[in-house]
Amino acid sequence: MKRAMDETNRRRAIQTAYNEENGITPASIIRSVDMALATVVQADYADFTAVEDGLPEFKSQQELDAYAAKLEVEMREYAKKFEFEKAAKVRDTVKELRTKEFLFA
Repeated sequence: MKRAMDETNRRRAIQTAYNEENGITPASIIRSVDMALATVVQADYADFTAVEDGLPEFKSQQELDAYAAKLEVEMREYAKKFEFEKAAKVRDTVKELRTKEFLFA
């Protein structure tokens, strides 16, 4: 511990001498607060209930397949935008639709 404190004092003496030779007065950096983290916090509390909760009625297997394909494209778009919660919700909806495929058989 003594050796570490001595090293710190040695470096401080060198820095102080340099500052005096060059007319430098140490000062704290003052800058505005970056609000980038605030947007991350807002994203944590986003409401995902707006994603379709109900499924339409399908009259044929083709309608069901077309709707599932549309949802898979939507799911990939959400994933590209890093909206993984929405993508997971759509994925679950597609899984539910795939279980309904057997109703038309």
